[in-house]
Amino acid sequence: MKIALLGYGKMGHEVEAAAAEAGHTIVAKFDIHHHATLDALRESGANVAIDFSQAGAVETNVRLAAKAAIPIVIGTTGWDSSVDKVRRMVDEARIGCVIGSNFSVGVNLFLQIVRAASRLVSTAGYDAYIMEAHHRGKKDFPSGTALRLSEAVLSGLKSKSRAVAELKRGEAIPPDTLLISSIRAGAITGTHTVGFESDDDSIELTHRARSRRSFAHGAVDAAEWIVGKTGFYRFEERIAEILERK
Repeated sequence: MKIALLGYGKMGHEVEAAAAEAGHTIVAKFDIHHHATLDALRESGANVAIDFSQAGAVETNVRLAAKAAIPIVIGTTGWDSSVDKVRRMVDEARIGCVIGSNFSVGVNLFLQIVRAASRLVSTAGYDAYIMEAHHRGKKDFPSGTALRLSEAVLSGLKSKSRAVAELKRGEAIPPDTLLISSIRAGAITGTHTVGFESDDDSIELTHRARSRRSFAHGAVDAAEWIVGKTGFYRFEERIAEILERK
């Protein structure tokens, strides 16, 4: 498989290593110093692109992939407001696209565990919260993974109807609201905790990423899966199919 990297920062380097380990070839690397163009993307001979760039670059990168008629895997976060526009571009160009707030297989299994746990505690009167921690250089908050976790909790915990990431000073959180708290410090790769609280006890579920390596391997797995397909997919919704190929 020939891969074009849209974004060649820390994650781009991790994807390069994961791709080589899987026997694939990186045929193009684009970043803020070497901008992607349609001609460069076509001339690279890539049959899939992997995007770990910046939120503001995602629409442009998808437009280039659409014009070049190659599928794309998007691991960049913080562009949720553009999802509908990206989906339309993908559908109109009839290319394949996989997006993910987190390409770690473990995180996606964690999402399923949280969804099931939320259903189990719903009838027992538990309150809930989400806390996420990342390195101080991460620009978006809450993390995309925390937002997906909030969806998982809300799908099962009937006492909660919405999630928020901020409170006004002096404001108590309403009973039907799930609070997502964010920490940015040091070099934390990524830690996500979902807690359930009652008057009698506490239950905590935590996922800790040890390195970016798992994210890179998941993105390469998604790239292998999307080649030859059309349509817009979320990694967490297709995780079972993607893992079946391994």
